[in-house]
Amino acid sequence: MDHSEGAAVAPAGIAVPQELLEEMLWFFRVEDASPWNYAILTLASMVIVISTVLLGRSILANRNRKMLPPQTQTPEVLDLAEAGNKDDSSMNTLKETLLSEKPHLAQVEIEFKEREMSTTASPPRPPRT
Repeated sequence: MDHSEGAAVAPAGIAVPQELLEEMLWFFRVEDASPWNYAILTLASMVIVISTVLLGRSILANRNRKMLPPQTQTPEVLDLAEAGNKDDSSMNTLKETLLSEKPHLAQVEIEFKEREMSTTASPPRPPRT
């Protein structure tokens, strides 16, 4: 398959060296693409197999997780969670009071101090002077 006879001849108006023409023929050569096609086909099939295996494992893990009995929390954990909710609700009411249109600062301070004293077990602080 020698391309040097017809394809390596330059058109009449352009002077191109013979070495450049031969290099271009080698650079732009056309080969059989079947190895590349087989490689891509193999990679695609491997991706499909791995994806199927991972999907199956995920389905089985979810199914097994649903079959397990629900975990019950101890009463101590529930009491702590309720205490956290009470603190959050008191903070929410405080925020609502502070963000209202007519704030009563003295009343808000008193309520905040009362709540702070009731939630903490420490002795009350002396008033600041």
